Amino acid sequence: MRFLKERLAQGLVTLFRLSLVAWVGGAALFVITSVAEQTASSFDSRIRDQLATIRFPLYYAFGAALLGVACLTGVGAVVLSHGCLRKRMLAALLFTVLAAAGAALDYSLVYRPLQQMIDPPGQARSQQFVILHERSRQANEVHLGLALIAATCAVLPGKASLRLPCGGSCNGPA
Repeated sequence: MRFLKERLAQGLVTLFRLSLVAWVGGAALFVITSVAEQTASSFDSRIRDQLATIRFPLYYAFGAALLGVACLTGVGAVVLSHGCLRKRMLAALLFTVLAAAGAALDYSLVYRPLQQMIDPPGQARSQQFVILHERSRQANEVHLGLALIAATCAVLPGKASLRLPCGGSCNGPA
């Protein structure tokens, strides 16, 4: 039974770490490509608005899925791990929950009103749009920063020795 509990804990820790780094990396790639599209002179404002309308709902859905998996597996990782690893997983989970809450608030309070302001595409930008767009940028920096902190906490190597299935051992995360 102990063996199964340890394997389950390892699996949950792995999924927790993977979902966090996948979100941070995917979000960074999204931001880089979105900025490139929005600053490209070959796209007019109508096309830019259409691209934003297509891409951002997928961005938030991808984030919700990965942060949701991270929250669920993080809870399991905290419950089933022990010692130093448990403390790191708890810290990572707390940052993950804050990141997920921030992303949800950003989506509902900032992005959705922004999306309504660019429908139909190609309209002139109002001052309210500029203000909300800046809030969205700031909110994304905060919740992605929190996710990066969570990922860093989750993947930091521990002091414990990890026993390998072949009977050897290595120093690294438990």
